[in-house]
Amino acid sequence: MSERFVLQGNLIVLDRETGLMWQRAASEDRMVWKDGFAYIDQLNEKEFAGYGDWHYPSKDELRTIILPEEDRHSGLYVAPQFGNQRNCWSSTTAEHHRACYADFYYGDIYLVEENYANHFVRAVRSK
Repeated sequence: MSERFVLQGNLIVLDRETGLMWQRAASEDRMVWKDGFAYIDQLNEKEFAGYGDWHYPSKDELRTIILPEEDRHSGLYVAPQFGNQRNCWSSTTAEHHRACYADFYYGDIYLVEENYANHFVRAVRSK
């Protein structure tokens, strides 16, 4: 059986199940939700990993990389190819200035006030 998450160089993880290409390491720094859009724009301006069509993942896209079981080495519900960032913002919002984020420690998607939390951002693109 082939591996689902495959490293492509040092910068990208290809999800063979969904066809999505993910930034391997999320943003270097944590940020509030709205700053994630500028971060994605910067990746596209620099043509990160040779591509200029990265986007801020939706909660549904992020949900696809949450594993059903905790990785026994990292203690996270995400494949080890993605590193050890615990929380990543999604582009998905809700009422009252809240946004969704993936919590790989607990293995689910949660809502929090956009300016209340600082999380990482991981870019995604279609293959």
